[in-house]
Amino acid sequence: MSIYALADLHLSLSNPEKSMELFGHQWAGYIDRIVEGWTATVKPEDTVLIPGDISWATYIDKADEDFSFIASLPGRKLLSRGNHDYWWTTMKKLDEYFEAHSFPGMELVRTNVVEAEDCLISGTRGWMTEAGKSEDPEKKKIYDREILRLKLCAEELKKADPGHSKTHILMIHYPPVTSQQEHTGFSEIIAEAGIDICVYGHLHGRSHKFIREGEIDGCRYICASSDYLGFKPVLVRA
Repeated sequence: MSIYALADLHLSLSNPEKSMELFGHQWAGYIDRIVEGWTATVKPEDTVLIPGDISWATYIDKADEDFSFIASLPGRKLLSRGNHDYWWTTMKKLDEYFEAHSFPGMELVRTNVVEAEDCLISGTRGWMTEAGKSEDPEKKKIYDREILRLKLCAEELKKADPGHSKTHILMIHYPPVTSQQEHTGFSEIIAEAGIDICVYGHLHGRSHKFIREGEIDGCRYICASSDYLGFKPVLVRA
């Protein structure tokens, strides 16, 4: 039983006009490539982390086909929010929707803690790291809010495992670190909390040059952007 990750599925099965194939040859046939890479890698007993940009749907009831597609793939799936997940609404509405519909093996992660394979997992969306010094009040407001949410993730992980006897994993959509900036407000919280593994996405195409992976201040960073991985889930924990 292993843990994998694949971010940025960008599904649009009910609205082909939003297909990522419009964004270049690297996305050609990406739905089939997701199926091929996923089914060749993930076993039914495995867990897959999906840190954001899951569906292009604007409203949750328009994401049925995308959720059904994910549910049809092998393994347990843990989903957290990305910047394009406009369907992601209040916790109450999300809970009501998922209770009323059947999407086997799918769970939402939003500053709570979920256990999988002797690991504890929490998640949030994150934000642009440079916004912490932005003069734009709206960008700074979102940054501050996401910093608070990350702190909540850290607090919930510590509360669930005060002795840190399990591996702590953070799902976050925006990269907390880049090849140009390893020490940010987000990475400082991650280091202080002793988070062991951080899985992120968001970076596509030419932005792959900003990807930073490997260990920083005791945390192992993994980029799970689907086009970066060739649409095949990456191993997070064997």
